[in-house]
Amino acid sequence: MPHYLEPLTRFRGTRAAGRMVGLPAQVTNDPDVIRMVREAKGFAKNDSSMVTAAAQFARADLKAAGLDPDQEVEYWLIDEIRRKKSMLEGEQARLRSLFERMDNLYYPDAIQANGGADHWPDGATPGRVHVSVNNIPVYVDVPASLQAVPPVENYIAPSSEPDDRDAAARAERLYFQWKDEDEFELKVHKACVVKGLYGFTYGKVMWDAQEKRPTISIIEAPENLYVGWGNSDYSRIDWTIYCYGLSPAAIVEDYGFGVVPIEVGRGVYLPYVTTGDHSDPIGSVYGGRVEYGRSKSFYEQMQVEVYDYWYRRPVGKGKSQIWNAIYVGNRIVSNTKHPEYDDIPYIPLANTFLPKSPYGRSELYDLEQLFREKDERLTNAGQMIQSVVGGQMWQLVGAEAPDEVPENALPKPNGVATPGAGNELRAIQPFMPQFAIEDYIKRLDQELETGSGMNELLLGRAPATILGSSKAIAALVANYESRIRMKRDLLYAWRKRVWKMAAKVWEAKDKDVRSIIDGQYRIEIKAPELTPRDELENAQKAINLVQNRIWSAKRAMDATGVEDPEDETSLVREEQTDPAMNPQAVLQQATLLGTFQQLGITPQQGTVNQAQNAVRQLQRPAGGTSSLNAPENKANPPGEALPSNAQAPNGAPAGSAVLQTLVNGEGAQGRVLTQTPLGGG
Repeated sequence: MPHYLEPLTRFRGTRAAGRMVGLPAQVTNDPDVIRMVREAKGFAKNDSSMVTAAAQFARADLKAAGLDPDQEVEYWLIDEIRRKKSMLEGEQARLRSLFERMDNLYYPDAIQANGGADHWPDGATPGRVHVSVNNIPVYVDVPASLQAVPPVENYIAPSSEPDDRDAAARAERLYFQWKDEDEFELKVHKACVVKGLYGFTYGKVMWDAQEKRPTISIIEAPENLYVGWGNSDYSRIDWTIYCYGLSPAAIVEDYGFGVVPIEVGRGVYLPYVTTGDHSDPIGSVYGGRVEYGRSKSFYEQMQVEVYDYWYRRPVGKGKSQIWNAIYVGNRIVSNTKHPEYDDIPYIPLANTFLPKSPYGRSELYDLEQLFREKDERLTNAGQMIQSVVGGQMWQLVGAEAPDEVPENALPKPNGVATPGAGNELRAIQPFMPQFAIEDYIKRLDQELETGSGMNELLLGRAPATILGSSKAIAALVANYESRIRMKRDLLYAWRKRVWKMAAKVWEAKDKDVRSIIDGQYRIEIKAPELTPRDELENAQKAINLVQNRIWSAKRAMDATGVEDPEDETSLVREEQTDPAMNPQAVLQQATLLGTFQQLGITPQQGTVNQAQNAVRQLQRPAGGTSSLNAPENKANPPGEALPSNAQAPNGAPAGSAVLQTLVNGEGAQGRVLTQTPLGGG
């Protein structure tokens, strides 16, 4: 570590005007540091102050080491981050302002003096009624929950060949296993909440070195992700910068760096990251910030900005490499090429489609003024009620009414008022304007339903006439499903993109997975039904299509949400060849095999094996003998397995089952003569 950046061993801080003010015990007289501080003083009052100071600190370090900063990757990368981040600060500031309004509606942090959260505290005055209706999260949570219902997903084979279908089945099992281990559906639900609140979010596909599989993280603060769009239709991303904070202790633990405060103004300090070891003192202080919903603690205000910078590096026409640089303050951690990616790993997810915009519309964007109007009208109605019930008003009239009313003239419970001779007490009727306040509130609720698409059923206030009618419930749910069609399509397209990128990364990292996926990423997604009635109707539809030979059984399983149709088919086959569970089915299979043999027809090997297994199940050995019913074992069953008056067909050895078959217009029918109980064993 340079001598002029020796650790500041004593440090104390106080909070003034929302800012941490540090008083270090020692300062340096080194001219390089003095120049560096002077250059950084102008950067402490804008949103790019941290990254600008980090670039200046990195430049000063390289110069002090006798290197040309413009020729060193460590400087020009952080300077590039600074330039690109500064270009987007105006847009990010607009997003922060908008998101703060949405945060205030979703989770207000102001508390009324008489208790309770308040999302419009500017309307509260002492001694007056103030109502804040905080049911706004329903308009975000309910749509997010309905969109996050897991859809029916099927891996599509590239062709109808058996080998391709088997390969798709293996890839599908791998896909479902990855979703379970990564808690993908939970993350999708979080993504739906974030995009519903802010209008959009991003999913980042990363490689988990510990779990040896890809994972996805949801960006919960989209305003902290700076995106450089590469074309005017927002379908290409050239670079991204994600900014987040790390505490000094986390920096020491994760990267082995130390942090010291550098003064850039009177009482203003920025964190300087050193290349020290764990023995370095920890202490960095910079301008305090307030995150909506809670104030940042002193410890959180000591966090250092971390820049996760992903960028394309063109290497020729139509070719580019994906690189990632990570900076902790002014120190570079890594600058690595990632050949496993063919695109920037941040995948955008919009809540709705907005032409000429990469964002979507928040669920609360068009409803905010209706919420405010409802609060104000309810407050006014409460104030009118308060003026009536707050106390009865009287007046003293008469020829000798005094200017000051004596105490015995005021009415009291269980007492007699004496207004005086010739005087009279009269009640003053307060002015009560007649407003149809309930009708007006209902009109506001109707406008909220129109703007959000959420009806009485979804809002939880459906009358008994609706709750008692399955047709009414189905109609209301179907109406809302049509409203969220675009949101669902955008979400399902995002799910496909996430899996495609995750699968490519997994293939590049694991050769065994590469042999399973083999470059096939196509997934068919069908929107789920939102009511149990719809699920039953879908199941009945699949049954009818299978019975009429329009669908195969496997396609019906896919449509009804069976995760692994191949494995389910094997289970069904086992049950159909178990005489204890399905004796009639086993009898039909054995009869069918006998019919084929009598007619000289060679059935498919699968049918033969299944029928022979059925015969073996019927001709089980007597108790106490060895079970020799495997295909390679040809031992005969005991003689008592065959009735004494039965003749073995075609010269077969005694003990064989007799198959009696009748072929008519209804198909092959028959019976098996044996003494072994069908449910034996």
